[in-house]
Amino acid sequence: MNSNKWRPPAGRNDGFSPCEVRARQTRGGAMRGLRVFFLAAALVLVVGASALAAEEGAGKEDLQKVAQEASNPVGQLWMLTNQFNVNLLQSETLEPFESRKSQFVWNFQPVMPIDLSDEVRLILRPVIPIENVPYVAGRNDVQYKFGLGDVALQALFAPNTTASSGFMWGVGPTAVFPTATDEVLGKGKWQLGGAFAGLFINSKWVVGVFPQHWWSVGGSANRKDVSFSNIQYFIWYSPIPTWQIGMSPNAYVDWMQDRPEDRLTLPIGLGLAKTFRLGKMPIKVSCEVDYAVIRPRNIPGNEWTFRINFTPIIRKLF
Repeated sequence: MNSNKWRPPAGRNDGFSPCEVRARQTRGGAMRGLRVFFLAAALVLVVGASALAAEEGAGKEDLQKVAQEASNPVGQLWMLTNQFNVNLLQSETLEPFESRKSQFVWNFQPVMPIDLSDEVRLILRPVIPIENVPYVAGRNDVQYKFGLGDVALQALFAPNTTASSGFMWGVGPTAVFPTATDEVLGKGKWQLGGAFAGLFINSKWVVGVFPQHWWSVGGSANRKDVSFSNIQYFIWYSPIPTWQIGMSPNAYVDWMQDRPEDRLTLPIGLGLAKTFRLGKMPIKVSCEVDYAVIRPRNIPGNEWTFRINFTPIIRKLF
């Protein structure tokens, strides 16, 4: 046995051997997360299938413009994005996480573009996470905490254009608030930073990058300081109207990790998106699978992500 492995304090195992405990945890944690993912996928497919017939003759050209614009982080559309993620976490040296454990995250992300003037648009995007997160509760003992995570708010200022193609950009502040209902679900720090979005869009392609970075500026003195980057990159191609194929993974850099090899998570992925009408309301759904080709090894790293987005597109409220 590797004596350099970190081990938590001894805890109860309910009479099972370590191998039995790990097997039960793997089946229980991973299967719970995957059941949620496939249930959500089934619901999305049922809703999408029921709407496809209504889409015929409903103006696919206009709907194609909506599909492309919905992939634009500095666009004109008001959207109610619901992002459902099942992450499989694993560590080579942290014994309770040697087998994969599932993490479920539902991010509710309203997107609200506001015209400040004829030249400037403000895009507000709060991110409200509901999470089910595994944590080490004892030797070979992994438990889960469910609740609200740390709420984030992005505010991007962008040129107020109605163009549907070309290069576009936005820049602004971003913040994270210590709203988590349990310390396992958040970092316990007030965080401030900046965000930038740059992309190229036309009738077929949406290609761009959306980096953000946060530093801790206050919060619990007992919690670790934060210097954290989230870099979303996205490549979507529309082979036929209202359909897209591509990916939009999130790369992470946790600059406060002691070991450099544990700082970067870099995934690649593949996804499929469809835009349709449910009645008169445009809705965009997508499914994506991401795999981290670079990830932490000494702490629980995000190896696989299974993601479903369900995004109603609504009229401007103001």
